[in-house]
Amino acid sequence: MSASTFRQINKSTFEHIKYGEPCPLPRVITQMLRESWFYIVQDNISQRLVQYLDDCHGNEEIVKNRRKVKTIREYIEKNSNSGLLNMISGGSIGDGFRIVTSDLDVMHSLETVVVTYPDHMNLIPCNSENKTILLMREAGCRPGYVNLEIFQIGDEEGSNSRFQKAVIPVGDLYVLSSDIYRQETVATISRATGADFVSNGPCTTLFLHGNAISLDLAFSFPCVCWPRVANEWKYRSRLHGWPSQTMIHRIVQGGCHLVPVGDKCSTDTLLQWRISFACAEQLLVHSLTHPQFRVYGLLKYFLYQIKDLLDHIIGDSDILCSYFLKTVIFYAVENSPHLLWDDQNTFICFRFCLSILIVWVKSSYCPNYFIRRNNMFLRKVHGENREKLLHFLIDLYYLNWMCLSIESVNTPNIGVMLQQHQSLKSIQHLECLRDLDLFRECLFRLTPVGNEKKKLYLSMKHLLEAKTDVDEFIAYCVMTTTLYEIACTLFNVYTNIKSNKQKYLALKKCKQLLARQASVCTSPGLMFLATFYYLTGDYKNTIRMCAEMTSTFKLYIGQSITETEESREQYQRFYCGQGYPLHKRFKEGVYSCLCFAQVSPSLCLPHLLPEVFKHIVVTIPPLAYARFLSFLCYHDLGDIRRRDTELTNLRAVNYDPVQGGHEYWIVHTLLGICYQTVGDNRRAIRSFTDSLRSIPDDNAAKERIEALRKSE
Repeated sequence: MSASTFRQINKSTFEHIKYGEPCPLPRVITQMLRESWFYIVQDNISQRLVQYLDDCHGNEEIVKNRRKVKTIREYIEKNSNSGLLNMISGGSIGDGFRIVTSDLDVMHSLETVVVTYPDHMNLIPCNSENKTILLMREAGCRPGYVNLEIFQIGDEEGSNSRFQKAVIPVGDLYVLSSDIYRQETVATISRATGADFVSNGPCTTLFLHGNAISLDLAFSFPCVCWPRVANEWKYRSRLHGWPSQTMIHRIVQGGCHLVPVGDKCSTDTLLQWRISFACAEQLLVHSLTHPQFRVYGLLKYFLYQIKDLLDHIIGDSDILCSYFLKTVIFYAVENSPHLLWDDQNTFICFRFCLSILIVWVKSSYCPNYFIRRNNMFLRKVHGENREKLLHFLIDLYYLNWMCLSIESVNTPNIGVMLQQHQSLKSIQHLECLRDLDLFRECLFRLTPVGNEKKKLYLSMKHLLEAKTDVDEFIAYCVMTTTLYEIACTLFNVYTNIKSNKQKYLALKKCKQLLARQASVCTSPGLMFLATFYYLTGDYKNTIRMCAEMTSTFKLYIGQSITETEESREQYQRFYCGQGYPLHKRFKEGVYSCLCFAQVSPSLCLPHLLPEVFKHIVVTIPPLAYARFLSFLCYHDLGDIRRRDTELTNLRAVNYDPVQGGHEYWIVHTLLGICYQTVGDNRRAIRSFTDSLRSIPDDNAAKERIEALRKSE
């Protein structure tokens, strides 16, 4: 059936809820029952959902690989950093989803701090004499929040101004203010990065891409004991064996974290800290079977689809949040037999979860999964808004599978997508999807922070212990990325060395280290090596490497899924089903963008430093970068004919559907620099203006335009 004849449920279907009028839904459902397409889809809705959701969120193998990348990165970070900070990826990305609108959630656990109860001091690690020790005290508010008494201030926090400013005397005790600590954290990070971070719940948040997504940084203190208020969770009766006793023991032994935010239902939040179970929740999500994980993904997609309607009917699109749905899936899995969660029951399980949410809204009580006495609906779902939400959810429930066909401006309609969805995929196509997802993970989510030597040792250890092609590929990517970081450090050293012999040795080592990453991938690896050659005056090798990158077919991989169907088919035809190892496919079949970080611009072209100094990271697509680098080489060599040819090629790249200026503002800037170099100031100003139009804030194009106009 064509999508044009497919019925969608629009706002008018629920208009009665907004104005408290009688429900017309029986009439709507009766009309649907008369139409044959309702039964066509009804017969195989779960089967179609399974196929569609696996394409959206990844099949079992893809999700497993994502988590493997995350586990290896966090293991290397934890064991290679200075012991001051432990970073944990959270949110949808940490769970294993790759939804375009997912926020970037990172929790920083400050390992120089230890939290415990006053009568659990024996649990404090023996090497904590220089650490800050905080004691949990009752906060006099909803369960799940505590005050933190300062028992001991360690060396790190003793010299930390944001910690010192948050210390508040209360009688004979000193306690730590969550509000002050959070605000000081926002101010410190904003000053350090030059970006406009804001306070958002427990997080320090930076809004990106016109507020479409956000980077949420939560700074937390690790607690070495399990909170008493969550003891019921340890001993809860579980008839269906989830989570397992092994998982429960692991979670309890891992303790929890304290994050700087108070109880919104309290009149005074100054001293309150929230108990966070983020690590425990992630372990639970990772323990879900793939059918269970799939239903969780459907719930998240469903929520995003109805947000526009929630805003229209209730006036609050955030009255339901994704955390409520995570709580729903935990309770649903815990209280249902394992056999229920089968591919053929995908839609039944979705409705089961929806019914749990309806019961909670009806009773105005949403129990936190770990602390049942904490009602998360307080001051959020109540009064007239609760009545409207309940009415809306019940209407959706009785719409049966048509509840997935809500018309939305936020996201494609699930019902329509099910109708259009191609059911069967070849083995080669599935292999292609697996490859591209794994490559994207290794390119953009596999850069551990920590001591370079320790990272190199740990990555080599993983490489030696690798038992599969995927394990070996991930370990090799970590190792070569670490070698690139060491090369950047050496290049910094080179610029400050006066002895010619020492300079030669530093450059030789730098080249050898960059060659390792270049042997793994064309871009960024080979392009970083080409940049090194350009910066050291070896234009011949630079031009050769740029030509190598632009002369053969390669599929471009961006941070989000940007590749075209045609390019995927070409990659699939050349590399899938041939038995090639992953490193060969990665080297020969794909390339990605180059990222230049503000904190380490050592291998950045001097022409681009004004842009890099204004942004945390500048991302440049490989085609544009290769043409720009070749243009600079020919210009410096005085080869005007070839230089102008590369300028023409760069103009063509500016209109590339995937790597062009409409996707990457920096392409306009590169073109403007080239025009300025050849003395065409009028076109240079036009290109810089295009760049400024794409990204008005913190764009060096503004200063470039002013300088050009002054020179005229």
